[in-house]
Amino acid sequence: MRILTKLIPVLLCLLPVAMTACMAADNNLIQNNSFEQVREGQAVPDRWTFAGAAEITQQLTVDKGRDGRNCAKLDCTHFEGSAPNSHVMLCQQGAISVQRGKWYQLTFWAKAERIKSGAVNVALVNSQVWRNVGLSEVALVKPKWARYEFLFQAKEDLPTEASRFQFWFNSAGTFWLDEVALVETTGGRQWYPQIATESVQNFVPNSSYECGGANWGSFTYGLRGWGGNLYRLYGEPDATTAAHGKQSWKLALTPATLPVFYFDYFEAVKQPVQRVLLANLGWFVVKPGETLCLSAFLRSDDDNAVAQILINQAEGRSFRQQIKVSGQWKRYQLTLTPDQSFLYLALGLDLEASKLDSATLWLDAVQLERGNKPTEYAPRSPLEAFIESEVQGNLFTKAKGGMSLTVRAFNNDPAPQQVRKQLVVTDFFDQPVVKKEITLSVPSRQSVSQNLRGLCAGRQGYFRLQWDADSVKQSLRCSVLEPFAGGDSPFGMNHAYPWQFLVEEARLAGILWWRDWTAKWHVVEPEKGKFNWKVPDEQIYRVTDLGAKILALLPFPSSLWATTAREEEVQETYKKGGESPEVLRIAYAPRDLKDFGNYAAEAVRHYRGTIRVYHLLNEPIYTTYALPRAFGYKLQDYLRLLEVAHGSMKAVDPKCVIVGGIAAPPEADLVRQFVELGGMKYVDVVDMHVYHPPVGATFAEEAFKEHLELMRKHGGPKPIWITEYGCYADDDPPCIPHSVGDETMNHCRWPNEREAAEHVVKFTAMSFAYGVRKIFFHAGTCGTINNPDAGGVFFEYGGAPRKVLAAVAALTRLFGIPDECITNVDRNGMKGYLFRTGGKAVAVAWSNDDREHKLKRPSGVRAFDLMGNELKARDLTVSTTPVYLLGRKDESRAIARMLNG
Repeated sequence: MRILTKLIPVLLCLLPVAMTACMAADNNLIQNNSFEQVREGQAVPDRWTFAGAAEITQQLTVDKGRDGRNCAKLDCTHFEGSAPNSHVMLCQQGAISVQRGKWYQLTFWAKAERIKSGAVNVALVNSQVWRNVGLSEVALVKPKWARYEFLFQAKEDLPTEASRFQFWFNSAGTFWLDEVALVETTGGRQWYPQIATESVQNFVPNSSYECGGANWGSFTYGLRGWGGNLYRLYGEPDATTAAHGKQSWKLALTPATLPVFYFDYFEAVKQPVQRVLLANLGWFVVKPGETLCLSAFLRSDDDNAVAQILINQAEGRSFRQQIKVSGQWKRYQLTLTPDQSFLYLALGLDLEASKLDSATLWLDAVQLERGNKPTEYAPRSPLEAFIESEVQGNLFTKAKGGMSLTVRAFNNDPAPQQVRKQLVVTDFFDQPVVKKEITLSVPSRQSVSQNLRGLCAGRQGYFRLQWDADSVKQSLRCSVLEPFAGGDSPFGMNHAYPWQFLVEEARLAGILWWRDWTAKWHVVEPEKGKFNWKVPDEQIYRVTDLGAKILALLPFPSSLWATTAREEEVQETYKKGGESPEVLRIAYAPRDLKDFGNYAAEAVRHYRGTIRVYHLLNEPIYTTYALPRAFGYKLQDYLRLLEVAHGSMKAVDPKCVIVGGIAAPPEADLVRQFVELGGMKYVDVVDMHVYHPPVGATFAEEAFKEHLELMRKHGGPKPIWITEYGCYADDDPPCIPHSVGDETMNHCRWPNEREAAEHVVKFTAMSFAYGVRKIFFHAGTCGTINNPDAGGVFFEYGGAPRKVLAAVAALTRLFGIPDECITNVDRNGMKGYLFRTGGKAVAVAWSNDDREHKLKRPSGVRAFDLMGNELKARDLTVSTTPVYLLGRKDESRAIARMLNG
């Protein structure tokens, strides 16, 4: 659910409109920004240069710019290699200084031709430590001139002499650049959804819970790891006691009901959450320096119960007060003076501070207002009305019945009032499919509700319900899907979600596999010969007990007692921005490879009957996770470890499945070398990681095709599992500029959820045509309420669906895991792949050139849209949105003829 005060543009990498940047030339940090100054006797722009590996042929010159004057032209006619300096780069060195914490705006004009991906990276780095200082973005550059804008905050001070401002790409092609400006700005990050605070006494919508839990979620602090925060509302409305109106909110915590937070990375986490606070959804917009007062009525069932009242600012300190709460209703307050413009509130029960095993807290009449003390309580508006779903995550599983919702209204006025509102339902394409007038008569000081049933009955897919709740707007994400019922699926997740309810929701859509990191050697065998599986057991069985499947990753090649780590090298690598020393020490090879083999065999023995598939090492050689080449290791070292582990594991269970490889995209040199040097002898499944920028699905088709042919030449092919895959989008970004996660993830941001969802289906069809059989999205995390969480891919706060969830649900049901690709169609701008899956034929087709293509559906062949709804018409229109064609196995020729025209 989102509370909105205005439409939020989806500008994942563009700037907010409200900025105050001075664009005067004397404020521009870029030297020779319009390329008018040329080196004497050369057609090369002064103060600019190119950089890259010697085997790459590139040339920098000046050319005719967008306004007829000069621009920079970087042309690459030959590209090869996959080393860190294998790039085509235009840069300016030793010219720019920025200061930590300050905001900067970058603008430029660009165009490009023949760049394979169409993506050009731009960054500002400290060349002394090779680390970006806040600017690291991707621009999708087209053949026509276009203007690009980025906003960033400097993460550290950058001395002029250490600076390198750079544009680069990784293929042959030509890039033109003009009118580059980098200026300091007083504008900063904007946070959404925004709740206006002007002209109201109480800022808080549904502040006395008379409309249930609408506008509320939960928050905590003190969780270990980086997996997330509380991700749904806890507690329930209670009509037996209230400080105002007819009901309050009851928060009861006991050892049996505490939320349990899990995460599986380096230090596995299983943490019962003893501090559960209610937090409002959305950001209050306030004036820095203005005194505010937060107050609430509280009572508890134990005089030793401790509550927390706090205010979280978007990018500043929090204000917090800890109080003991008695058994009688009493008003408590927190007075504060914020120094930021955006904040939200949280208040609730803290068992840890209470030193109690169990307690119950009731909350009511929450008020946030201007001033240093509370005034008489009043709701934000005398008449409030909200929509709610009783279904977890708003995931409805019976298409015939559609969606069921409840409208709740409360009237605090002394006279009867009437709610007259319009409910609008939009579909995957953001087009209205339902407009329904709602009328509710609400007596004085009373609450009423109305059930709405059968919304979009008979239709599957993603929907958004929009409701004007007087002074705020409410938006509810929903999905109608057919629950996954198969025994296997093509999709998984790297890291299981920290909350069980998200694992359950993911399974409904056919996301069945989870890549688990907890069976690390140093954890399960801290001393030679002494195994203890308690930690991974807790993480693994909590997922398999829900009917899910585990890909067990054995991520590191050493345990602390076995490592050959060189401490001086560890510390030096860490200082240069590498992984933590704890991780680096176990990235080295063990003294005896047989010890690793024994550890891997014990994992197979321990989980026999539960886990069948094991993955050996995460991103070996080219990162610092495992056998890094930075420490002198070569591919042959990884192959020797694979050989030993393979023999040991197969001796325990010949049917166990071993996944291995370089964990890089198919175009990487190391991926090719792994096959050429015989790596497939020691694996049953070849591993890849794919983090492509938002480019067309067929961008990597040639690389996948070449890899498949290479495997055939070396004893294959073998199935490919993409065990990490990045594709992110959020139509409701909590902040602009928006951040997904680390730099790699941010480079995989799509402009909107529709394009991202369509891309997932296209990429799946393309990659499965060349041997891929599973895709694991990265990563199973969830954010804090009101904060970025797009890294979790499928869900918004509360487990509400993103568009890609509905697309994946349809894909797993209609497409499944194919046996083989029998036809690949690329005809006049239309793309299609035809597969044989068991006893049926399945095709995925779409327009690859933005035109619409007409197809005549043969009798007996069925067609479905991206959301899984059947298309009854014989004449089909194929657009950039994929469609499915299904028939019996013996109808594959008819489908192929249809696709080929």
